Amino acid sequence: MSAAPRPRIAALYVYPIKSCAGIAVESMRFDALGPLDDRRWMLVDDRDEFVTQRDVPSLALVRPARVDGGLRVLAPGMPALQVAGTGGERRSTFCWDDRCAGFDEGPEARAWFSELLGRPVRLLRFDATAPRAASRNWVGTDVGRPGALTRFSDGFPLLVVSSASLAALNARLEQAGMPPATMQRFRPNVIVDGLDAFGEDLLDTLARERRGEGDGPTPTLRIVKPCTRCTVPEVDPRTGRHEPGLLQVLATFRSDPKLGGAVTFGQNAILVDGLDGALRVGDALLPSYRWD
Repeated sequence: MSAAPRPRIAALYVYPIKSCAGIAVESMRFDALGPLDDRRWMLVDDRDEFVTQRDVPSLALVRPARVDGGLRVLAPGMPALQVAGTGGERRSTFCWDDRCAGFDEGPEARAWFSELLGRPVRLLRFDATAPRAASRNWVGTDVGRPGALTRFSDGFPLLVVSSASLAALNARLEQAGMPPATMQRFRPNVIVDGLDAFGEDLLDTLARERRGEGDGPTPTLRIVKPCTRCTVPEVDPRTGRHEPGLLQVLATFRSDPKLGGAVTFGQNAILVDGLDGALRVGDALLPSYRWD
């Protein structure tokens, strides 16, 4: 009997601006705060509270690209915006319950995004000298360690989703007479082929398989918390419009009693080894499982 194929990385994504479009990458490198360039920027309103697709679905149409340490940002009907990624006034803000800080990217970015959204907003760049720690309740003794820190993400540096999980959801959506969902609705960092549907729920760790002699550090992800879902997956990333129904279908089979019945899809993760290594599309992965 032949061995089962190893899970492999199907795709990798980073999201430079929180709640804006992601960027598919062929390789992913890390620093102590998670994937490089992921959620490094965030929009805040005139009360210094963060702005996301929950309130402004059209943010899904904002497309950033990395340029010389900063960003080039595009959106329908708007000229291109160049963001330097250096300097700026330091401002205090909150990301959920965490007080954090960022640097204001300046009046040009402020005017561009304010015109786009129709209300006053600022673009902040995360202050890496004041990193956020992922929740001790979920990461335990890894709390505060490099790899278990984050920037402006909702709470953890990485999100892992199995391709088969999306296929299982789309089968349910078809039964409900709804169109299929794209993976972009769920904003994962690491998409894995070769796991069963919702097999990520059973994982303890995912390690990149060594490629041979002379291979560099091999990143190892530890799965720490099911990802509870708000209304963002109901935003169509192609149109920037909220289309209700997907969460209702998910709730029929993905309500987690351990989380008070919250709807979950995908698993949050931290990096516990191989901080100086990289993940690449096509990499084979070595899974370990928990059986609690």
